[in-house]
Amino acid sequence: MVDLPAADPVADYVSGSESEGHGSEHSERGQNAEEEKEDDLLAGFADDETSVELMHSRLRSLEGLSFERFTELKYLGFRQNLLSDTTPLASLAKVPTLKELDLYDNRLKRVDSGVAALTHLEYLDLSFNNIRAIEGVDAMTDLRDLFFVSNKIQTIENLSRLTMLRQLELGANRIRVIQNLDQLGCLEELYLGKNKITRLENLGSLRKLRILSIQSNRITRIEGLEQLELLEELYLSHNGIERIENLEANAKLTILDVTKNRIAELSGIAHLQQLEDLWASGNQLASFENIEAACGALSALRTVYFEFNPIQLTQPANYRRKLMLTLPQITQIDATLCRR
Repeated sequence: MVDLPAADPVADYVSGSESEGHGSEHSERGQNAEEEKEDDLLAGFADDETSVELMHSRLRSLEGLSFERFTELKYLGFRQNLLSDTTPLASLAKVPTLKELDLYDNRLKRVDSGVAALTHLEYLDLSFNNIRAIEGVDAMTDLRDLFFVSNKIQTIENLSRLTMLRQLELGANRIRVIQNLDQLGCLEELYLGKNKITRLENLGSLRKLRILSIQSNRITRIEGLEQLELLEELYLSHNGIERIENLEANAKLTILDVTKNRIAELSGIAHLQQLEDLWASGNQLASFENIEAACGALSALRTVYFEFNPIQLTQPANYRRKLMLTLPQITQIDATLCRR
């Protein structure tokens, strides 16, 4: 048997140390390469770019990215990244041409000083983050479009100075009360779907509102819309409404959505002579005679959705034919065009 040489503990220690050193050096190089890669993300953009989009780039930090060189920038987008801090964006406060900022689907927990510094913005999308409060936007008095979809907001607040706002999207949050909108007299579109709202209220000052969406809430009654005379589209699906009422002042409605409520009889719509679409699937409508009485005189009506009501479930074979005879003006039943 050949004797193997004994291990040299000193040599092993030195070798191990050298190996660890190489590992550390490799790790450091990897980190530097990652930082260089982030810098390189902007390398392909010319200084006079008006639009810069870094979508789905797995960005965790904006440190080291030189935004201020884009002196003509109008749009900046970071959709679907991993950002939790935007403070480096404050350097863009000196770029007054920047009007649109998109931070959709990141990891922001609040509107920090980086975004708050951009007071010249007209469009801001902070949807699909983890933001708990509407804050840091009150100085953005030029804002036209503001999106806070799918965050963790409980209260509508800090919007009183945004008097130029045209579109406000607060869907999929934790809001229970419609409030603090009195100063938004220019608002044309308001989206409050998928919250915990129990009552339509405090909307009277929104005289220019054209679209109101409050789907998937806890509304049991249509009310509080008397001042919204310019309203064209009303979306109330997936609530607990039992009757259509109090729409006398909303004669400009072209779309009315009451899908998945508890309505057993159509009423309160005979005066809606501009109504083109009536979506009422998944209710408790059982009478073709009631539908004819409520909708027969609506000459502009073209599309109706009545599927998953008793009139369709109890006689599916005759459902479409009967509807076409009942409402000869319509051109579409549910998702299918009429064939005559």
